[in-house]
Amino acid sequence: MGLVDHPLRRQVVGEMQLRRFPAFSPPARIVQIVRLVEDRVAEAEALTQLLPDFDPAARHAERLCGADMRLGWERHSEASTMTMVITGDAGTGAGTGTGAGAGVWNWTLPPDTALIDTLPGTVVRASHLIVIDGEDEAAAAADAAGFAGHQLVTCHVRSPSGGRARLWTDFRIHDDGYGRMVVASLDMPSADLARCVQQLQELGNYRNLALIGLSEARKAWTALDALEGALEGVGQSLAKGDRRDDELLESLTSLSAQLLSIDSRCGYRMSATAAYARIVASRLDQLRVEPIAGYQSLADFTERRFHPAIQTCAALTDRLALLNARAAQFTALLRTRIETHIENQNARLLASMDESARMQLRLQHLVEGLSAVAISYYLIGLIAYPLKAAEKHWPAFSATLWLGMLVPPVILVLILSMRRVRHRLVSSDKGTH
Repeated sequence: MGLVDHPLRRQVVGEMQLRRFPAFSPPARIVQIVRLVEDRVAEAEALTQLLPDFDPAARHAERLCGADMRLGWERHSEASTMTMVITGDAGTGAGTGTGAGAGVWNWTLPPDTALIDTLPGTVVRASHLIVIDGEDEAAAAADAAGFAGHQLVTCHVRSPSGGRARLWTDFRIHDDGYGRMVVASLDMPSADLARCVQQLQELGNYRNLALIGLSEARKAWTALDALEGALEGVGQSLAKGDRRDDELLESLTSLSAQLLSIDSRCGYRMSATAAYARIVASRLDQLRVEPIAGYQSLADFTERRFHPAIQTCAALTDRLALLNARAAQFTALLRTRIETHIENQNARLLASMDESARMQLRLQHLVEGLSAVAISYYLIGLIAYPLKAAEKHWPAFSATLWLGMLVPPVILVLILSMRRVRHRLVSSDKGTH
């Protein structure tokens, strides 16, 4: 029997092959652009012209442009990375001078950079990196880069095998629109050096992607200040009882809707920022940074500038959750108070209805008594006619005496009869329910 693949087997294996970096050996120039891409269809059309046999469903593609240049493209969840690696004479910039130094290692972008400049998307990071064998020549290239002295970051990084490399950068955008970095291989093997450069690039890329959330956090922070003040005012009114419940509920509903709107707008970006920050921390740990006395190291720069920004974004997430919870608590308290008022009103209404029912019962009994008297009166009046007729026929018969004797039993019989009828009606009504 042949192997029966799981439907996702090749996708899973392919996922583990991503994050590939074009192979190179120093000396080399590496130009990389990271873009946020919204229109993947337009990107695929542009890449079809640039990379032969490009598969729009693929997440990674490469093209070898002669012996000295290699292009690599990779798609991320919301961004794409285009990398150009130039080696040999084309990478060193030979022909512009002789010997080691700025004359050889110039920072003019290679003409082939135009191949990746026009791809769709907005640029998050563009970096121009030079990798050199030898610290002196790398230092000369760093001098030619125009790094700001007070912002210069230089330190050693160490590979798992123990090899060392040194980097120079200032994390600024230079006049050509690119950031610049120099990496010198001291005793680091080529394979480790390639992985080190990849980690450095990913560190910078994910750092910029993470910091996109800082602007959103600052905007939302100002809005939350106003909402928190309004929420505090509602809470004070809820405690004092100086506003109507329906007004307070309307205010709380409006504030909750605004908080949810901010949460919906910023939630994805803050989550992405936290995820990118974890990747940055991982790459920084993998680089095994060793500081150089008198200079700012990569770890120092990240600690002083990147971490506070990430903490601001994390604080925004916590503050949003706190304000949403507080608004929900105020709403719950207000609803409880409204329900208590309604229950009290219902209790008073039921008590009033009970008193009204008792009063109606008393009136009913009074009406029954009066009705019995009235019916007795008319009934005695009817009985009087035959008794008076008998008195005319038998003079010794006293109609008045008999009428007087009949009044009490007639009234009693009528009262008992009416009570019996009422009892039957009540019993019948209970039986139907």
